[in-house]
Amino acid sequence: MLFLDEMGEFGAVVLDSLRQPLEEGVIRLARAETRVQLPARFLLIGAMNPCPCGEGVVPAACRCSDRALERYRRRLSGPLLDRFDLRIDVHRPDPRQLLGGVLAESSAVVADRVRNARCRAVERGVRCNAELSSAALERTSPLETDASALIERSLESGRLSARGMRRVWRVARTIADLEGHDGALTAEHVASALHLRTDPAFLVRSLVK
Repeated sequence: MLFLDEMGEFGAVVLDSLRQPLEEGVIRLARAETRVQLPARFLLIGAMNPCPCGEGVVPAACRCSDRALERYRRRLSGPLLDRFDLRIDVHRPDPRQLLGGVLAESSAVVADRVRNARCRAVERGVRCNAELSSAALERTSPLETDASALIERSLESGRLSARGMRRVWRVARTIADLEGHDGALTAEHVASALHLRTDPAFLVRSLVK
């Protein structure tokens, strides 16, 4: 696993150099007359603030200049973002949630559900659904008519690329596995996967302070 905290502080060239390893699972090095290929199949997790000062989520609290904001947001290219299976905004928790002591599911319960989902992937011949080839995905995870129509609309609108379609499809398969659902994927599974693949709000909104 590779965790990049404050991704917006890394250089764009450094971040884009991850695109090929993420896609192919290998790193190719060429020095003088030597060429080496090394395995590099890893889980990439990235986190970043909405702006360099970190206060962009609070109205009128951001201290960054428009130029600094533009430079910060341009660090993440579209092709790199397209290689993330999940893209979500994480908001600050409501103070009432922090003080109210609301109980969530225990880690043991969640771990058991994940373990069962992993077992389903192993039965398909892979360690996890992210490793399913396109042919295996179509064979083991057919789409119901409504689910297929939802993906088709997302492709036509430009919300999904061909690469993104496969990633959404695999995430939908995993969502179904976590529910214990066998058979064709439903529109609800696909909609949930699309919901987990949104463009971060601070990357698409206009530079208004």
